[in-house]
Amino acid sequence: MKFFILLSIITSHYALQTSSESLRSCKFTHAYEVQIINQLPQNPYPLNLHCASSDDDLGFHNLNTNEVFKWGFCESFVHNTLFFCHLKWSFHSKTFDVYTSRMRTECKFGVCYWIAREDGIYFNDNFPNGTSSLTYGWD
Repeated sequence: MKFFILLSIITSHYALQTSSESLRSCKFTHAYEVQIINQLPQNPYPLNLHCASSDDDLGFHNLNTNEVFKWGFCESFVHNTLFFCHLKWSFHSKTFDVYTSRMRTECKFGVCYWIAREDGIYFNDNFPNGTSSLTYGWD
């Protein structure tokens, strides 16, 4: 039982960090990064986004065209990491999971790229070189 408590403390300290610093300090799990990229046309409406996990609220952000919001974190020791974002642009919005532990193999090189475009949200595992695929339409 003492081992389980110690393991829980270590896991929560290392696996739930969310900063660029965490990419260098994942001692027991792998480091990942999520990038939200605004490729929407220039107009008076920026891309508004709010991202969070059950442990970390990354706050509200406004991205102008071609701006990027990114963060890094360590995968949970028990592989139950989940980050989600709510994106809003003009009269459109979408809430979706930007990282789950099931996506580990989809995010090549440890980075998940999500690109907001006029027709929806695209996923790319190797931006800008990889192929972006439309994953979600706007609601």
